[in-house]
Amino acid sequence: MPVPVTVMVVERYRCVRDTLRIAIHPMPGLELVAEASDATEAAGLAMDHEPDVILLDVDWPSLAGLGAVPVLRLAAPQALIVMYSSEPAFEHRNGEDAAGFAIAAGADAYLTAAATLEEMVTLLQAPPEPSPRRPDREELLTA
Repeated sequence: MPVPVTVMVVERYRCVRDTLRIAIHPMPGLELVAEASDATEAAGLAMDHEPDVILLDVDWPSLAGLGAVPVLRLAAPQALIVMYSSEPAFEHRNGEDAAGFAIAAGADAYLTAAATLEEMVTLLQAPPEPSPRRPDREELLTA
């Protein structure tokens, strides 16, 4: 039996976390190991659970999801960070491209608000290679 891909969800809204848990739980090859409602909680859980993938909401009122990437990268350097937006309005706020910002911030992949649940699960079951723009630990510590 293959080892499952371990996943941690970081999402501020309880309803969305619950929905993601319900979606991920029965999927073959996936194991939800932790859920966090903010970046501080996520960093601690990431160190404890060492997930293969961190599914991170990009749109936050404080310590934006983009700002959480370096924190999570230090807490779980092995994890792939997949950012997503559940709000279509965030995709092009002020004419900017959220996916481009996510990848530039060090995320390994980005799911748009238009992505289907099937597309998300497929991405989690076969995570992408780490982003070539991913900063290493030394870069994060000196930034």
